[in-house]
Amino acid sequence: MKIGFSTFVLDEGKTGISTYIRELLRFLQLEDSENSYELLMSQRDADLVTISNPNFSKTVIPSFAGQPLPNLVWHNTVLPMTGKFDVVHIPTARRIPFIKGSKVVATVHDLAAFSVEAKYDRARMLFNRKVVPAMIRRADHIIAVSEYTKNDLIRYTGYPEEKISVVYSGINRDLFRPVPVEEAREKLQLRHGLDRPFFVYVSRLEHPGKNHIRLIEAFERFKLENDSAHQLVLAGADWHGAEEIRARAAISPVKNDIIFPGFVPLKSLPLLYSACDLMVFPSVFEGFGFPIIEALACGSPVICSNTSSMKEIAGDLVPTFDPMDSNAIFQALECALSKGWNAEMRARGTDYADSFEWRKTARNVMEIYRSLV
Repeated sequence: MKIGFSTFVLDEGKTGISTYIRELLRFLQLEDSENSYELLMSQRDADLVTISNPNFSKTVIPSFAGQPLPNLVWHNTVLPMTGKFDVVHIPTARRIPFIKGSKVVATVHDLAAFSVEAKYDRARMLFNRKVVPAMIRRADHIIAVSEYTKNDLIRYTGYPEEKISVVYSGINRDLFRPVPVEEAREKLQLRHGLDRPFFVYVSRLEHPGKNHIRLIEAFERFKLENDSAHQLVLAGADWHGAEEIRARAAISPVKNDIIFPGFVPLKSLPLLYSACDLMVFPSVFEGFGFPIIEALACGSPVICSNTSSMKEIAGDLVPTFDPMDSNAIFQALECALSKGWNAEMRARGTDYADSFEWRKTARNVMEIYRSLV
């Protein structure tokens, strides 16, 4: 079987979808010795995926063709004209072609535009609400990354339930594992200047969807009601609305304790998770929520929102809160600190994180490919 895999939304490795593409391809190379794969890539991201299996190859196109509008055209013209693939995997709803030259499997991570007002600018909101559902209906099979996303697919697009498979993503267990606290703190001080106890939120700086401002409000109350040296580390690259987050932090009475380290390389994330006193994940909406599982894998205590897939991913292990209420975030933060995070809870967290395996994900995806041919 000849499989084409579109990787044009790698976004320089800075998003959850990028993590999905890179890790899935890494484990497909480890698991699949029968089929051949051609990775369709933009020049700017060609080095983000390493080839380790002789059945895998890359086809690289100029970077300008990887930009959103030219790339949509490419998926509907050049891709179907090749005619050489049995299956094409599109790992995002926003690139599913209307014109197909082969069977199409698509991964849908979320339909956030239907639930989060002003998630994008006006043009992209219109595109996501009016055009993307029609694109989704053109796919031969959909992979949903959570039960919540599956239910949204049925609700907002009318896609047949029997053609949707829920396949959880995994985490990189070679990377996300506990680091001794003192070692983690020492390295964070050297790399990022962090030398005090801190809470961390790992997410791109996006407003309003990622909900940084309510977290800042909750942190302000925590600082003002407690004699605490804690800092709040907001780790992530600037995205849509980042200027509003930074402006709100700039007028905070505790602004000196709100830290923006920018995009944090993967190798530093386990240090943040291992050294923090709490990983707070107040996003308004997520299709999956990688940082929740990553932090647990590193032994970190976690609290998160009770909306969308986060409640599903949190299970009965992670305390949740209403992300629309900064007081609820504050109370969850205080409660988590007062209860502490003992060795038994830490072991439960790492064991739970171990159940999210990329190897299992890759095997399930391979079965979907086979089912279509």
